[in-house]
Amino acid sequence: MFGSPLGQEAPFSLTVDPYWILVSLVQFLILYWLLRRFLWGPVTHTLETRAQRIREGLDLAEQAKQDREKLKQEVETLLAQARREAAELSDRSTQAAESAAAQIRAEARAEADRIRERGRADAEQLHDQALAQLRGELASMVVLAASKLLGREIDPQQHRALIEQSLNEAGQEFRKASPN
Repeated sequence: MFGSPLGQEAPFSLTVDPYWILVSLVQFLILYWLLRRFLWGPVTHTLETRAQRIREGLDLAEQAKQDREKLKQEVETLLAQARREAAELSDRSTQAAESAAAQIRAEARAEADRIRERGRADAEQLHDQALAQLRGELASMVVLAASKLLGREIDPQQHRALIEQSLNEAGQEFRKASPN
């Protein structure tokens, strides 16, 4: 099995020939040099380029994340400011409406007071006219009654003057006694 007794080699035996070792070694070195020169450089360059793009992508993703956070903060700030402005606007509108309502109420009170005062003045004027008319009629009736009682006619002008003077004095006493 390990060797033939006759000294002959077996047809398929394993032998190591230094020539073929040297040829294999030279082939390996040539293949290594060719691969290193023509394949290893481009592959390494491609891998480095890919790694660089991945790093850049990660950096861009990180930058985008920071930008997104910054924009989110800005949006929240703008929303808060908009809410504040809306609240201020609402408060100003409410205050304006309240002041307008107060002004309208004041104007209505003033108008009511003016109408009331005009009504009071009109009523007083009508009252004075009615009293004057009543005095005149009463004076005429008193003159007529006195002339019928006396059987003679009294000078109506004198009699009327006396009656109006008496009525004016009575009217002044009445005004002093009665509250407005």
